[in-house]
Amino acid sequence: MPRRTLLTSTASLLPVALAGCQTGPATSGNFVDEVPTASFQMNPVTDAELPEKVLYSLQSYPDEDRDAALLKRIRDGGATTEGTRPPLPANRHIATDDAVVELSKEVVDETPATTYSVKVDIVQDSIQDDEAIRFADLPEVDRTVFSDKGLADGDVVGIGTTLLYTHEERKQSVLVPESEYSYIVWENGAEAEWVVDDSYETSLKTYDYSANEVATAAAYGQVMRERFAFEFADLSSEQREIVETAISDERYVVGPDETPPEPLVDLADQFRPQEQAKGLDESREDGLGGPYIVRYEGEIYWTTFDVNDESFATSTPS
Repeated sequence: MPRRTLLTSTASLLPVALAGCQTGPATSGNFVDEVPTASFQMNPVTDAELPEKVLYSLQSYPDEDRDAALLKRIRDGGATTEGTRPPLPANRHIATDDAVVELSKEVVDETPATTYSVKVDIVQDSIQDDEAIRFADLPEVDRTVFSDKGLADGDVVGIGTTLLYTHEERKQSVLVPESEYSYIVWENGAEAEWVVDDSYETSLKTYDYSANEVATAAAYGQVMRERFAFEFADLSSEQREIVETAISDERYVVGPDETPPEPLVDLADQFRPQEQAKGLDESREDGLGGPYIVRYEGEIYWTTFDVNDESFATSTPS
């Protein structure tokens, strides 16, 4: 069974623990494990980089990542794959290195199966020969299941994991549903205790995928920029200093339990009427805190403005 390595990109910057970082004039101290009152960050961004900021994204390393390899096959003309759940999302925009695509999928086959919760554990006691089996002597179905989990060489022991067997495969196994052996021994001398803890019924589905290219990454990002970008207006010198800090010092932070300076509260009013950056297929209600695209002095910035809503509950009276 393929193991999924999902590379996702969030659409907003979550408040993070900050220790000893350069901050704005209203901040000081160590804020580890505490949520800042406000966090403001601006990073230059190109049109081609915008899609991966807001969309589920996959980088193209087909030799290293099975999901990337599957996506390449799908884009090359369609592909089928097996799993208990869809390995890739359908009916939503997905960012790749060069384009934004949308996948469609159909379940074309379904096979009854069982997922087993097992332990491939470190051996604590001496092994009795009649309780052990050499890995090379296991039925092919067991060796294949182990190989798909990266357990074929015996190097990974002391772990709990799950293994999937179709009902037909289960008939050929000596390890499930009830194991005939308590230990497995590899040719390299590795040993493991084998324990089946639990099981549950499921099904192995065959998914037929196809892909449609929505746009190149740059073209998609251009539409995002044209739709979401806004420009600050009439900044005071104090607000400009805050903006410059958000750009040059990684971020501008107001620490926990600190009162945000009035220029920052006023600056928040320029974010309120703006639409947050999101995928072009997304529709959601926006609060104040979140991701934005800002034009400042001729440059485009990916901007995160995260605030404690109690501190910025209402706009500043004009």
